[in-house]
Amino acid sequence: MDGDTDHSKCGREGSARLKKRAAENDVSMEEEVRRILARSVQPHTKAPTHQNSRRAELIEAISVRPIGAFDLKAITDEIWNGRTL
Repeated sequence: MDGDTDHSKCGREGSARLKKRAAENDVSMEEEVRRILARSVQPHTKAPTHQNSRRAELIEAISVRPIGAFDLKAITDEIWNGRTL
């Protein structure tokens, strides 16, 4: 064994891949990291499929809307105190 730990070997391989990717995009390694991070935190926009739309319609059809305002804390307090609604 040449004395490399798995961590240092992975770090060198990752750095080499990052350096290559940055060169391909003609930016610094730091800028490439910024771009990678920015893409990773962007929300994924997925076009709704017919199946998803249909599923949403079915859920909407069976859902029940509250008649008026309600105190969720009071309701959970009653449940935790052993009383029923």
